[in-house]
Parts: sequence; C-alpha cells; structure tokens
Amino acid sequence: MTVQDKTTTIGGAHAHYLQAGEEHGRALLLLHGLGTSHMNWQGVIPLLAENYHVLAPDLPGYGGSAALPDMRLQPLMQWLKTLLDSSNVQQAVVVGSSTIGGLIARLFAACEPQYVPAAILVNGGSVPNLPPFLRTVANIPMLGDFAFGLLAGSTSSPGAINRMVHVESVKTPDLIQQVRASRKGVAGMLRLVARDPLPQNRSPLVPTMLLWGADDQLATLDEAEKIKASIPGATLSPIADCGHLPQLEASEVFVWQVQQFLENLTRPRKTESRGAGMLGQKK
Repeated sequence: MTVQDKTTTIGGAHAHYLQAGEEHGRALLLLHGLGTSHMNWQGVIPLLAENYHVLAPDLPGYGGSAALPDMRLQPLMQWLKTLLDSSNVQQAVVVGSSTIGGLIARLFAACEPQYVPAAILVNGGSVPNLPPFLRTVANIPMLGDFAFGLLAGSTSSPGAINRMVHVESVKTPDLIQQVRASRKGVAGMLRLVARDPLPQNRSPLVPTMLLWGADDQLATLDEAEKIKASIPGATLSPIADCGHLPQLEASEVFVWQVQQFLENLTRPRKTESRGAGMLGQKK
C-alpha cells in the first residue's frame, strides 16, 4: 500500500500529512507524540490502510507543518477540523500517541464528537494538573521560550528514551535523532497546552480504548488505569513486552488491536456502557 506525502494550507500556514488507503472508507486520524508522523506511523500505515483511510499529520510546529500563528488549543482544534474537511472526511477515529498526541486526541474527541466516532489513546491521554505559575510563564514571550525549551529537552534525553522504549532494537540512531529534532515542536505544543485553562469537557463520550505498552516506565499502567477511570466506558488493552511506542515496538499487535476494537464496535452488543456507542457500518 502506497503512503503518500501530502501538503495543504490551513489558515495560511503550511501543513504536511501522510495519507493512504481508500478515500471513501472509514477514516483514522493518527496524532503523533514524540518525533513526527513519519517516525511514529510510517511502519503501520500500510497495514492500517488495507482497511481504513489513514491521515497522519505533522502537528503544527513539527516536521513539515508550520506553527500556528496563534499557538493555543482552540486554533489547534480548528486546525484538525480543517484538515479533515479539506480531505473530505466527515468523521475519523482519532488515535493519539504519547503525552501530546494522547491529550490532543482526548480533547478533540470530547469537544468535537461530531467529527470523532471513537478514540484510541496510546500510552497517553492524561489531563495535566498545571500550577498557575506555569500558565503565567507560558504567556511571557522570552521566559516561556526558555522554560518550555528546557522542559522539551528533558523529554528527549537518553535517560528519558530508555525509560520509554522497552524494545532495544527500536532505539536506533535515527529514532534518537528524530526525537531530538522535534524538541522545538514539543516545546511549542507543551506551551500551547499550558497557555490557557483546558476546556471543562475533557472526557470523550464516544467509545474509547487505551492501548498501552505495559513496560513503559514513563507512562505506567497505573496511569493508564487512572485515565480509564476518568473516561466513561473506556477499556484498557495492555501490550506485554512493549513500552511507550507500541506502533513501533509491536506493530502487528498494535494494528490487530486497533482493528479488533473497531470491528467490535460495529457488532450488536447485549449491554451498553455509558459513553460507549456503535460505529456506523463501513460503506
């Protein structure tokens, strides 16, 4: 399955994304955390594209996507909606990886359920409890640049990568280089989250699965259980012998879990959990 590099303009800013699969099939919107869409998703997109229409953008400020003129949460939500609209996608199951991608996927599913029929959070999705002073710092130009640059740097240190990635063969020089190259994007996104109070509506009322590498030492299974408890009807599917990046560390299991979750949602069920509903049948 061919993976296409695509570019578009959103709000006057350049946006890059990967695309594959039948354009009229059920859509997946893949939101990366560390690195870029190429690093996170390129290996699993061909497998997913056998059954789904896949879109995997570089988030604003990463890779081939320009930062937003106003790096705040609401413009980011609009950016995602515009990306789907411009691709003629009415709804997409959102899959978010790591701290950043998971949180954005969670908030997008909660705030824009007309666009998101289901959500999959991959080793991420916690709602941060930020101290007020950090919000103040985020809104001070030079001080915010410095503080969030330091914070982003701590996420790409050798120690952080070792705590996150369990499968040694995944810790390639290329992965480490891509993670380090994305520091500016990480800083911008962390600052975006900190600049304004998060919306009160933070818990998706659409079917939600937490897909979790069980050997992640950064985002542990205890954290996954807390996220599960905060989202009505959410399910948790741990993956053994896998860390923070299941899409890289256990690609085939990752794809199988995604497919099983979505296929089960199209089948009639005897009981319904609050917050869990049915996906429409694939056309």
